[in-house]
Amino acid sequence: MIRRFLAAVSGVAVLALFAYVWPALDRPIRTVIVAGEPTQAERLGIQTSMSKIELGGILTTDLDEVERQLRTMGWTRQVMVRRQWPDRLEVRLHKVVPVAKWGDDDYLAANGDPLQLPSEYPNLPALSAHISSPQQTMELYRLLQLFAARQGLTIMTLAESPQGEWEVGFENGMDLKLGGSDVNGRMQRFLRAYGIALKSRPQTIEYVDARYTNGIAVRFGFHQNGSADASGPLLGMATQLLRTHTNDNGS
Repeated sequence: MIRRFLAAVSGVAVLALFAYVWPALDRPIRTVIVAGEPTQAERLGIQTSMSKIELGGILTTDLDEVERQLRTMGWTRQVMVRRQWPDRLEVRLHKVVPVAKWGDDDYLAANGDPLQLPSEYPNLPALSAHISSPQQTMELYRLLQLFAARQGLTIMTLAESPQGEWEVGFENGMDLKLGGSDVNGRMQRFLRAYGIALKSRPQTIEYVDARYTNGIAVRFGFHQNGSADASGPLLGMATQLLRTHTNDNGS
């Protein structure tokens, strides 16, 4: 009986001590530290997201809830939140790096997933499509850019019309019309003709139409003074379409 009484008294004493000590240990969170180098816009996004959570004490705050809330921002690949006693939370965010713009406001990750990012990322290729999904558009862009790089070309725009026809814009200002079928084959045919007949020419190329069965049509631009940007009898007037034929072996 005495042992039970002493055990009960000890238990009550422990609970009383715990109730007294716990508030001193579970201090209110006063600081949230964001590790890494977030941009100002990203910091504002984190602050907005964190404001939707009612933070408790350093020991009682649900870290899983904080991580779930931060993931809703849409631009984080991984979120980790740690406690730093006595009154701090440390947030580590692994950002998804965009590889292209999508439409007017969004971006695309390498796998084609759309991203809504708080910061601007200039000089990225711009992709858009009316029919194809973001993932399909990204897959086509990566394939076409792989081909284009062999001729030293960089794709800056890839757009699909409401009719499903694709058009490519290169960094040098040249546009390429590929149409809606046999896109890969037409790209390869253009690149063969470009390497053989166009790459070494100093003339400005306004656009190339590769929607023909056996060749491509090339339109050359004007100089600012209105004269044709052309040299030699082969090119003639700037408004003339030059059809460059290549066979399957590129000769």
